Amino acid sequence: MDMEKIVFLDRDGTICIEKNLMSSKDEIELLPRVGEAIKLLNDNNYNVVIVSNQPVVARGLCSEETVQEMNAYLEGLLKQDGAKIDRIYYCPHHPTKGDDPKYTRECDCRKPKPGMLLKAKEDLGLVSLADCYIVGDTIGDIRAGDLAGCKTILVRTGHGGNEGFNDATPMFTENDLYDAVVNIILQKK
Repeated sequence: MDMEKIVFLDRDGTICIEKNLMSSKDEIELLPRVGEAIKLLNDNNYNVVIVSNQPVVARGLCSEETVQEMNAYLEGLLKQDGAKIDRIYYCPHHPTKGDDPKYTRECDCRKPKPGMLLKAKEDLGLVSLADCYIVGDTIGDIRAGDLAGCKTILVRTGHGGNEGFNDATPMFTENDLYDAVVNIILQKK
């Protein structure tokens, strides 16, 4: 598989139905056509990497182990559609919410900072992220992609870019992850 072809995906609002501060695997529900979209990426030799802010840990709503269980559950749901996630990165921090200094602090991984994308770049031994995409439902996702040097696609699911920030403009805007994936594949042709 060509490691240079990575699509970074936000989790909540892009893959899963946005439910503010999810803290249990029982809350995870896939958005329509998500499994189909990720399988299409798999079939076209893209690596699929989830990059997700999970401030529920800093807020004391769940543990990192619970976030990992949620991610494993998500992977199982996607597997039922024949879709595969190659790697998952998450940020458990929040700059102001919570009581544990281990988690309640400024960090380099919380989007809109590009830390998770840069960590994946390092882990996968990539020279550049210029041929990679990030797909997300917030301007923070788009800003992280810009800072990491990725191509960016905003989806109208979840927050749909309406969280009140305007410090980044996506290259493309699509209705959902499936439409974003079709756009990505067509860009390569």
